[in-house]
Amino acid sequence: MQHLAKPSRPPPTYPRILTLLQIGKPAARCASCGSFFTLLPLSIRMLAALAVSAAAEAQNTIEPYASAQVDHDSNIHRVPNSQVALLEYGDPTLGDSDAKVIAGLNGNYQWGLQQLTSTLEGRRIDYDHFTDLNHFEYLANIQLKWTLSRLLDGLVQFRQTRVSAPFQNNDSTTLELDTDRSVAAKFNVNFHPDWRLDAAITAHTLDAPLQFYPDYVENDTTTHLGLTYLGISRLTYGISVDHINGNYRNGVGAGPYSQTDGMLNINYLVSGLTKLNASIGYTRRTQDIPGADVSGFTGSLGYSRQLTGKTSVTVQAIRAVNDYLAAGGAEVDTSVSAGVNWAATYKLSVNANYGYVHSVFEGQAIPDSLANGRVDHSPTEMVNVSYRWFRHLQLKAYYMGQSRSSTYDLYSYSDTTYGIQALWCFGGSAACIH
Repeated sequence: MQHLAKPSRPPPTYPRILTLLQIGKPAARCASCGSFFTLLPLSIRMLAALAVSAAAEAQNTIEPYASAQVDHDSNIHRVPNSQVALLEYGDPTLGDSDAKVIAGLNGNYQWGLQQLTSTLEGRRIDYDHFTDLNHFEYLANIQLKWTLSRLLDGLVQFRQTRVSAPFQNNDSTTLELDTDRSVAAKFNVNFHPDWRLDAAITAHTLDAPLQFYPDYVENDTTTHLGLTYLGISRLTYGISVDHINGNYRNGVGAGPYSQTDGMLNINYLVSGLTKLNASIGYTRRTQDIPGADVSGFTGSLGYSRQLTGKTSVTVQAIRAVNDYLAAGGAEVDTSVSAGVNWAATYKLSVNANYGYVHSVFEGQAIPDSLANGRVDHSPTEMVNVSYRWFRHLQLKAYYMGQSRSSTYDLYSYSDTTYGIQALWCFGGSAACIH
């Protein structure tokens, strides 16, 4: 019997989106968060049209998403009190309400063992009172996961974001927008059934303008080398070395630095319900400013447990040496955190977390940054309640309380934030926003 070949599928057509949407006049500025509700339907219409036009191969997808949220922050500028707010900002008001609209696309293209993923996301934030803080943000990310054989695989990634600098991490009294970009490449060599060698290199640039240094930039290059043993059931262990060469530019007194971390890493699956992970090692950081050299033991310890079919807990402790950008120096952070997740039904989930960070600051290159001898204590608590209304629509209510007690009173503050969010994901995933 002669079998007729199936006719080939015609290529997808892409309609003219602007014509289909009939986009009208732009929405007015946020007034009591009114633009929040005006912009959301328009965003969903745009993304839905893109989804329809992106009917492609079975393994290739374009999934739009949109989010809209309104929240209230009791201490926008993270200052100790209204008197300090009046002195620094000319306004004693501490809190404000804001509206945020997010729209984006997740793309996935797969051929054979290779996978290319991408994300393009735009955000608009409007404030009711502090309208000078209104701004746009964006995210662009593209990543290629490649596999040449069972012996060799890896990834190449480019990522760039533009976000507002948090006031608690910045000595500026005005809105500053940071541009963070990185290019990374990673290689995994499975040269033996029980051993894996991984190597990576990341070039990173952060444009982080400060109030008196508008061209302040941090450049760093990180190289990584690790060796992992996989030959024991439920247990992996190995060693890793990371080296960072960095430089602060266009800031008075700030200059190059170098940091090396050596770690012993262990991951143990105790059972199907319990996981342990630990890293212990040593970090050494050197910098050409007084008091900026740091060395000591660093590492992490993590524990997760599925208590019941609906409830899980996580506990983690970390000690690490990080950058303190505002001073052009370093900080040693010791943190602990614990969280509980309760999946009440397949639609309703509740997540609660508590964290505490102890920070010791080393080195002060930027004048008046108040870093030398500074010690901070920062507790944080968070609660999220999520409800999946439909397959593509999720509603969330959230609360976060945070405070900081510092040896410099100017850096002490307390703050609470609470709000609601509507999240629409074409692919049905609750984690579509990056």
